Amino acid sequence: MRASREPSFGHARGDCNRAEGLAGRAAARYATPMRTGALLLVLLLGGAAPTAAHPVGVATLALEDAARGRRLVTEVWYPARATGRDAPPRAGRFPLVLVAHGHCGFRTNYQYLTVPLAGEGFVVAAPDFPGFNKAVCDAGAESIGDIAHDPEGDLAFLRAVLHERTGPGARVARHVRGRRAGLVGHSLGGYVVLRAALADPAFSVVAALAPLDVFGHDDFAHLSPRRTFLLAGATGDRTLPYATVTVPLFALLPPRAYLLEIVGGSHSGFTDMDSTLAPAALARQQALVRRYVTALFARWLAHRLGAARTLTPGDAAAQGPDVALTVRLR
Repeated sequence: MRASREPSFGHARGDCNRAEGLAGRAAARYATPMRTGALLLVLLLGGAAPTAAHPVGVATLALEDAARGRRLVTEVWYPARATGRDAPPRAGRFPLVLVAHGHCGFRTNYQYLTVPLAGEGFVVAAPDFPGFNKAVCDAGAESIGDIAHDPEGDLAFLRAVLHERTGPGARVARHVRGRRAGLVGHSLGGYVVLRAALADPAFSVVAALAPLDVFGHDDFAHLSPRRTFLLAGATGDRTLPYATVTVPLFALLPPRAYLLEIVGGSHSGFTDMDSTLAPAALARQQALVRRYVTALFARWLAHRLGAARTLTPGDAAAQGPDVALTVRLR
């Protein structure tokens, strides 16, 4: 049995902020590759935008958590009447999904997933975590204490704000359905969303992409009400290796749990770009993540029963030899 531990991180730099090592599962040096804010506008208002089933709007909110002294700059994608920044929202109410970036990452680093999720009928919100986003890492000011203690509170705050129809997020909150929310997190963000789900049963559906594992068996014992988890890993990930990090973490999870194995790929292939992968390989990794994460939320957050057909080993086998899905429902 493994005991829970707090993470310890070094500092990463370079073209793609490549990881430089993993000491056990508690110490990692890693980050996500960088993209400028200007590129966001290009992606959403023209150019090579991720495909969405329906129009998607995008807005930037600056939210103040006065009780905790935290300012969260948050990007929100939502079903809209037309595609574009600050576009009028589509009529209706939609499930909420929050996205947690990795160490030295940023809120718009997963648009291959966030934009299509919004197009499929979800409100998707992603904050810049104050203590370990790209800007503070570039300034050499990331906070280990922030990594260990505060991001789950940021997610809880966002969930609350985006359900308040008269608060600072009211324009979006009026279109959020239900009290529960889904979570997506990558790398350190994967650790954050798992911790958030353990602390708050309102986070009932969780997708953790190549997550940091510093959990013990007792962390997931006796969860009530039960959560639904999907872990995804790439066999080409040299930062948090699939076989020694993702697979053992999956063994700790209670049902309902899914394990997505992508053959090849990379750690940063779970973000919008990775210069170490050929464009076709990056697009393939993104497409597989998009397929199964979207189905996860469609089935267990939006309660679309037909999505269950995608969440099967047979569906993964039909996609090709570079993907496998393990399912544990009971």
